[in-house]
Amino acid sequence: MSIAELKEKVIKRIEQIDEDYLLEKLLNLIDVETSDEVYKIPDSHRESIQIGLAQIKAGQTYSNEEVVESVKQWAEE
Repeated sequence: MSIAELKEKVIKRIEQIDEDYLLEKLLNLIDVETSDEVYKIPDSHRESIQIGLAQIKAGQTYSNEEVVESVKQWAEE
């Protein structure tokens, strides 16, 4: 599919959206993806990121398959 075809398809889908929330999220995504600014992580998130990185180094991770299985079990409850 060409870029022109993709743009036309996206525009048609956007025109069908009637939810302010979804349109705002879409606009935010476009702004982030087309901006030259470097995203700055808020200080309030840095500690959580450091904890996550330490967990990865310690091998405290789950495979995608394990996560999918857990979600399936939660959905059945």
